[in-house]
Amino acid sequence: MTKKILLLFVLLLAFFSLSFPGKPAVLPELMKPGNIEIDGDNLYVLDGAAVYVYSMKDYRLLTKFGKKGQGPGELVPNDEIPLQMRLVNGKIFLNSQTKIIYYSKEGTMLKEKTLPFSCLQIIPLGEGFAISRPGFGTNGAFSLNVILYDAQLKPIKTLTSMKDKLSLRRKIVIPTPYIYLHCVNDTLFVTGGNHRDFHIEVFDEQGSPLTPIKTPYQGLELTDSFKNELIEWLKTDSRFSSAPIEVFQRLHFPGYLPAIRNIVVTDKTAGKRVKIYVQTYKQQGNLSEFFVFDFKGNPLKKVFLPTASRYKVKMNHEIAFTFYNNKYYYLVENLDAEEWELHMEEVNQEAVRE
Repeated sequence: MTKKILLLFVLLLAFFSLSFPGKPAVLPELMKPGNIEIDGDNLYVLDGAAVYVYSMKDYRLLTKFGKKGQGPGELVPNDEIPLQMRLVNGKIFLNSQTKIIYYSKEGTMLKEKTLPFSCLQIIPLGEGFAISRPGFGTNGAFSLNVILYDAQLKPIKTLTSMKDKLSLRRKIVIPTPYIYLHCVNDTLFVTGGNHRDFHIEVFDEQGSPLTPIKTPYQGLELTDSFKNELIEWLKTDSRFSSAPIEVFQRLHFPGYLPAIRNIVVTDKTAGKRVKIYVQTYKQQGNLSEFFVFDFKGNPLKKVFLPTASRYKVKMNHEIAFTFYNNKYYYLVENLDAEEWELHMEEVNQEAVRE
């Protein structure tokens, strides 16, 4: 009887250690993870040029695929513009600035394609692709352009263009101007630039504009204390830590933080409806503000969740968190143990209003 009770206790302990939301799962294989995605029973984590696949039941590593290089099936990571991963129509889509690769969810390479140009971000949309690319005008003005391409990567039309009055050849703008693309159900969501107002452009698979998502909101003022904090933090960043003092003299701050920091659009999972989660720069301690919308852009609620970013400001397209079945999953580096942990929190279904 004693052995049976002991066995039951061990089983119960194991169950609660896996299911209790306050206890993180340790993912010891990870070194510098980027995007994460969840699909059914599997968690996909992009780390460098490799995809790690974990079981959501016990967080065991199931498989790993993809590697760094310039040969077939290989991608070259970039510190400033890291590789990106998405789940697209039951496949894993990876891309660098110059190549795209499709894998099965089990890790079999299905096809790859070298791009005839360099881009900031590329995402499948319908039969073609939506691609963000930088451009410079004749007067040196910098622009970020979102262009619709067909399946053969021939341009069809420009969907939107965000222009900056400053030339990045002379200034280093902080936060870095960027455009972030997210696609669900062949609907494209576009946000970014250094816009202070809350505005998300929406397009269908033919590139026709749909009703944009807006809400009354303005980005926070970038105070002198926050600027000084940013500069000290940049001195520890790998891209700036060894830079000469002249580089820091070229830093330019626009005076405010953009209204939108990140966006995640969930697919239909387990019968749940699609939701749009938009992260801002507003903080409550270590918690970050998220607005939640339905797929048509109707506001549902506002919640505060852990920030889950190793950057103080948006520096690239990495998002080390995701939402699945009304749960918030995010990666945290345990510096003492030198390990990465997966944390989870239930998203409060009640609206949070100020």
